[in-house]
Amino acid sequence: MEEPYRRGARCVVVGAGLSGLACGLRLAELGHDVHVLDAGAAPGGRARTVWHRGRPVDRGFQVLSRAYPETHRFIDRAGIPRRDLRPLTGGAVFIGPSGVHRLAGSRGGLARFSGLAVADRARLVRLGAEAAARGASALRDVDGPSAEESLRARGFSEHAIDSFFRPLFGAVSLDHSLGADAGYFRFLLAMLGRGPVFIPSDGLGMLADWAAAALRQGGGTVRADCPVAALDVDARGERVVGARLADGELVEADWFVLAVDPLAARGLVEPIDSASAQRIPTDAASVVTAAFALSRPLYSGSAVLLNAGRRPGSGPTVDLLCQTTNIVRPGAPGGVHIVLASCVTTDGRSADGLAAEVERQVAEWAPRFSWADHAELIDVFECPFAQYRALPGVRASLPGPRTAVHNLVLAGDMVTNPSIEGAVASGRRAAGIIDALVP
Repeated sequence: MEEPYRRGARCVVVGAGLSGLACGLRLAELGHDVHVLDAGAAPGGRARTVWHRGRPVDRGFQVLSRAYPETHRFIDRAGIPRRDLRPLTGGAVFIGPSGVHRLAGSRGGLARFSGLAVADRARLVRLGAEAAARGASALRDVDGPSAEESLRARGFSEHAIDSFFRPLFGAVSLDHSLGADAGYFRFLLAMLGRGPVFIPSDGLGMLADWAAAALRQGGGTVRADCPVAALDVDARGERVVGARLADGELVEADWFVLAVDPLAARGLVEPIDSASAQRIPTDAASVVTAAFALSRPLYSGSAVLLNAGRRPGSGPTVDLLCQTTNIVRPGAPGGVHIVLASCVTTDGRSADGLAAEVERQVAEWAPRFSWADHAELIDVFECPFAQYRALPGVRASLPGPRTAVHNLVLAGDMVTNPSIEGAVASGRRAAGIIDALVP
């Protein structure tokens, strides 16, 4: 068989999460011969969607911010129409001992939030305005105090920290200790403050599916069920010569991009560049999500419910609950209603019995709703390494995209910040590095 025409350099991207797909798609656009390998059954990594009775079910609740510029460019290059980006116009509803309070998903929502005393609300508005003014530049603050220390220094009360910041940013950063560095915290606050976040109409996995399709249409390949066991280097250890698959196959290329989760990345990089490997963060933030199909809706409106009354202990807690079909299938006739309930387990809390805990929590929040009669468990999705913990000083020591091995580039949030925007931006940056170095 005649060998296919090769355009530019032959590039292998290990990992078909959003960072790997963003890298592969950009490399293909720049005229390179791209092959993406992934250990999973389908592309997407942490951004995967399954289907249940004609409804999309994300394998973990995640949203996109309208303030993510690289992510929006990625969405456009994948060909997803803007009409398929469905906003959470209902914002966030905090449910706790002090009652039910809504944080509107629009500008000015902080000023109208009723769950805080006047003084704390004034502090929150000032903090939100400062964060919005800084935007992504807040990420340059890589040292300094934790988010909790920063909030206490600004005079926020214990009630504000426990009933507002922990429920909201505990669910966003997967860390109820508010231990992330203050710069990353301000970045997240700025992104949330710039209007409604959104979910694609076919779930977050729509990004991966459409990007993979666009990559194939551009001449690239995406291979699932291809776990990479090692990176083979030349005799001098100066260049990667191939990605060694678990079945022994060697996939050769001119350039390699490693866009896998930090634990897998450290294992692959350690034998060939120990210095870079040691800088890859491995302190994991983790989450477990239970997905249900309801025969009747639990609530109306496109809002997410946050648990502002998290109980102490080691058992499962419903930290976040969202009826996602209200957002991605509003007004659709018939069909089931999909509910995702997440338990953050970063603090060592067990998720055993999460499905039963969801029923108990719903009975407390909506006592007239017969959960047992209307809810069917679809599955429980565990994500032991959802992202690295951006504790103070961690981002200052991250590895850069370049490694000591000339033709190996790193991508993913492990080289930037733990967010979808960070992952996508790192993929595009890795593609640009390769394109600039190709003769």
